[in-house]
Amino acid sequence: MIDRIVQIEQERLHSLGYNTVVTPSSIVVDGKEKVVSLANESLILTGIRIGKNDLVADTTTVQLISPTESIEGTQRELSQMGTSIIKLFKSHLIIKVKTQYDEVPEFRLDFIRVSPVLKT
Repeated sequence: MIDRIVQIEQERLHSLGYNTVVTPSSIVVDGKEKVVSLANESLILTGIRIGKNDLVADTTTVQLISPTESIEGTQRELSQMGTSIIKLFKSHLIIKVKTQYDEVPEFRLDFIRVSPVLKT
């Protein structure tokens, strides 16, 4: 499924006159809100890696919001989805974390990044 989404994004960018670069990417989240500007890039969510403090995974809710997709769940729910969590984010990505603790336990979101590159 991931390969097909990458292929669709590559075809879309090729039709606009760009080559593409596909790379694995991660975003470390350590605050209650983070905004990531994607410009013309696309991010495909492939997983979540819970931090060292696994005890808060059931009480920490994560929201991922963009113009093309959104998902919400606890860290544990999202991590249990494994690689079937596939979501495509474009334009920008807002990451919101709701937790009962003062500080957000650090965790990582894993993506595949599809970036346009000018044809030479």
